[in-house]
Amino acid sequence: MKQLSERALQFIEKSGRNKEYEISLDTLEKHLRFYDIQNYSEIIRFQKNFSGLNLQNIVIHIFTSKQIKENKGVNTYHWKGQTLFSINDSLYIAENGEIAIRDCGCDSYDFYFYYESFGTFIEQQAFFEKHRYYKKLPAIFYEIQDIEAFSKSMSDYDFLKECSDKYNLVWRNEVNLVHATNSSDIWDVVFDSISEQNRYDLINKLKEKHLIT
Repeated sequence: MKQLSERALQFIEKSGRNKEYEISLDTLEKHLRFYDIQNYSEIIRFQKNFSGLNLQNIVIHIFTSKQIKENKGVNTYHWKGQTLFSINDSLYIAENGEIAIRDCGCDSYDFYFYYESFGTFIEQQAFFEKHRYYKKLPAIFYEIQDIEAFSKSMSDYDFLKECSDKYNLVWRNEVNLVHATNSSDIWDVVFDSISEQNRYDLINKLKEKHLIT
């Protein structure tokens, strides 16, 4: 797991963590033996670093001390060989540490891995909390035709390594924020900006090169 940036650490400190969700890691490891998990390390790491974190009045957690004390299990989900646990109303953590969302539309309950780790999610939350001005205009979405060619086309932008992983690539300059996401091997991109004209010019440039549709 990559180290969190100073900005992310400050974001966590500012958000605060509810101590009611603190659980002895030894106790948690014993409890995890009841679940179909090959490796406990990422779940324990999540508990240590993020459990109890208060994000938008929702407490991030898998387990409660009361639930473990009473030896009660939590619901788990299985997807592509992974056991998943719910961590809030919309995010799930897999035993390898990757973060998924659930597609509940059209009678489909498939999962889609969206972050390589919860750390990437926190890095993005911390970035947007500090740079809200990029959300001045409504976001615009497109599908990327060739992610390698698209990435090369963003060479004039700053690449936000801390906010990126195998499912996310994020670039920015003074006026535009470009966020590419990979879901089921399809890359999409969202353009945020403080300048409608500047964003329009960027999108047209990428369209002319047949990089987005």
